[in-house]
Amino acid sequence: MKKGACLLIIVCFFAFVAPASAQKDDAFPDTAKYRKNIIKWNLTPFILWSKRNINIGFERVLSPYGSFSVNAGYFELPALFEGVVDSLNIQSANKKFGLSVSGDYRFYFRKRNRKMAPDGLYWGIFGSYYNYRFENDVTVIDSPAIQGSLRFGAQVNILNAGVEVGYQFVLWKDRMTIDVIFMGPSLSMYAKQFSLDGNLQIDEEDEYLQAVYDVLSAAIPGFDNLVNEGELTTRGVNVSLGFGMRYMIQLGFRF
Repeated sequence: MKKGACLLIIVCFFAFVAPASAQKDDAFPDTAKYRKNIIKWNLTPFILWSKRNINIGFERVLSPYGSFSVNAGYFELPALFEGVVDSLNIQSANKKFGLSVSGDYRFYFRKRNRKMAPDGLYWGIFGSYYNYRFENDVTVIDSPAIQGSLRFGAQVNILNAGVEVGYQFVLWKDRMTIDVIFMGPSLSMYAKQFSLDGNLQIDEEDEYLQAVYDVLSAAIPGFDNLVNEGELTTRGVNVSLGFGMRYMIQLGFRF
């Protein structure tokens, strides 16, 4: 665990401190007129998880073949009980909130790209942090097969550090950009905190409810104990290391 944490710190350090080790002999055609800034909209969380996810980025070209970028925004995941609510006569009140922050240093390939940064193929070092928390209050009504209520909450913190490969297209008179990170393996640290309160009784002979039970049991730590004991109050924190993968599509305006 300590070795993994040290590795995360070292990679993050290089991601944020790495000076433009790109060639000093290179120079911009016209420093005053060269467009070194890009403001971006990260489409990935908006498309994959929630229309409420808004993530804005900014890239600054520091040298002819090097740049630094940052991203930050609101982040949330789909509702836990979505699709189950209507079928089981469930009243559900959901509270959720999250944020994400990331940064990377990019090295644009000199020989591969015909133009200078921020146009073309690049590789980079990145670090990112995600915080997501939610609380679900669930009450079952008018159902003979399942009775009771539960409150399930969680807070998840994820710290990533790794390397990435991507390509940035510069279009429309060098004003519009499409930035695609198609591979970004990382070492990740997860800190998860869960809370579960409630009283719930389920008819285990009902096949449909058993299928729902299996889904909730896999998603909610301690759900089995809650059903078996009838009532349960529990809290817990779990820290673990793992591997992640970064991928991203961003639309940008260069200025």
